[in-house]
Amino acid sequence: MRSWLARTRVRLTLAYAIVFATVAAAAATGTWFFLRSTELNSVDASLSAQAQALASGIDDQNGHVTFQGGDTLPGQTPAGIAISALILDASGTVLDASGSTLRSDAVASLVGPTLSQGSQTATVRSGGITERFLTQPLSLAQGQRAVLVVGRPIDEVQDTLTRVGLLLLLTVAGLTLVGSGLGYWLAGRALRPVRVIAATARDISEHDLHRRITLGLPPDELGELAATFNDMLARLEASFEGLRRFTADAAHELRAPLALLRAEAEVALSAPRSSYEYRQAIETMLDEVIRLARMADQLLLLARADAGALGVQCVDVELARVVDESMTRWRPRAVAHGIRLVEDAGRDVVTADPDLLRRVLDNLVDNALRHTPDGGRIAVSAHAAAGVCTVIVEDSGPGVSPDLRATLFERFTRADVARQRETGGAGLGLSLVAAIVAAHGGSVRVENTTSGGARFVIELPSGARAGAADMLHPVS
Repeated sequence: MRSWLARTRVRLTLAYAIVFATVAAAAATGTWFFLRSTELNSVDASLSAQAQALASGIDDQNGHVTFQGGDTLPGQTPAGIAISALILDASGTVLDASGSTLRSDAVASLVGPTLSQGSQTATVRSGGITERFLTQPLSLAQGQRAVLVVGRPIDEVQDTLTRVGLLLLLTVAGLTLVGSGLGYWLAGRALRPVRVIAATARDISEHDLHRRITLGLPPDELGELAATFNDMLARLEASFEGLRRFTADAAHELRAPLALLRAEAEVALSAPRSSYEYRQAIETMLDEVIRLARMADQLLLLARADAGALGVQCVDVELARVVDESMTRWRPRAVAHGIRLVEDAGRDVVTADPDLLRRVLDNLVDNALRHTPDGGRIAVSAHAAAGVCTVIVEDSGPGVSPDLRATLFERFTRADVARQRETGGAGLGLSLVAAIVAAHGGSVRVENTTSGGARFVIELPSGARAGAADMLHPVS
């Protein structure tokens, strides 16, 4: 039972039924009270007319008060309803009576209010009969005051109100049942898209993420839910596709150096070799091990970035010092190929992770060296202003084609052969740059220079303090 009541459709139906029943009951109650007021007003109007006729014919002779002509009221109305009238003095004593017998004690409590406040009406149930009374003050001779009481039973009115009340009660109950059934059906229709979405979500696996919700819903809340679910599926499909592509690319990249290591080892062990040949084989294997270690390090950093655990440790960093350290590391390789390195870094102080900032510069310079022809030029500039640190690395290579820019920062993406002076790396350097920049809350973009080379522009938010380098400790 509890699980059934916990269903959204049932809860919606119950809420609708409660609201509908409350409104219907309020309307029925208002109708019943309106009918009661109308009926009593009609009775009071009839009693008032009778009272006016009786008051005009009262005979007061020497303190003896009677209705003119004796019993002036018939015993019953044409509808068969008994009517009666009394004249009471200020003490409640009956001075005269007309029509059916009317008990004076039933209206004695109205004498005082009538004399002090004017005409009164009241409904009194006495002796199993419900009667409606109207009292009216009278001014008699010699300053004597009395009260005229006119009354009639209203059992037929009470019976009518009872029947109408029962009819209204049955009507409210019937309408509530019908409305609840209609609400249950409408709730089921309204929640059908939700059931379809839930069933689709249960059935979807990683092998059919291409499926979508196609219900033709209007742009309302349920339509927005279906669209959001489809967007989520699209993101999951893209993520799984990227993961599959990443796994395939990583396996491909790891297979080549491992195959080379195996081949070198097999060749070295296939026959006796000289010490020089063994040394060459070991050096080749060492180069491949270094390449594998670098790739593993890059993949580890990317995995940490994906998990949001890159661990950015921001401290005050002098831009000129970080740039100079990076250029010093790459200068021997540049000189070997006749490439000129140019640096332009101010003595600005920014807040960043120095180790990650060095890795960004190393990857960008390494990328530039791979794609700059011999005798070319690489320029690195870094400045901070207005809370933004801007790092620019540009080369004199062939630039980046427009088709490649959209995917240049994706993993295992390599430029075309025309941009590669050597065999190149694994295609993880620029994706690692993008991940580090994103972890700092910055942005990176690539564009071509006017001379055709590539320019990488990095912008990092930082509380820069120009000219504050003298305040720093050496960057570790």
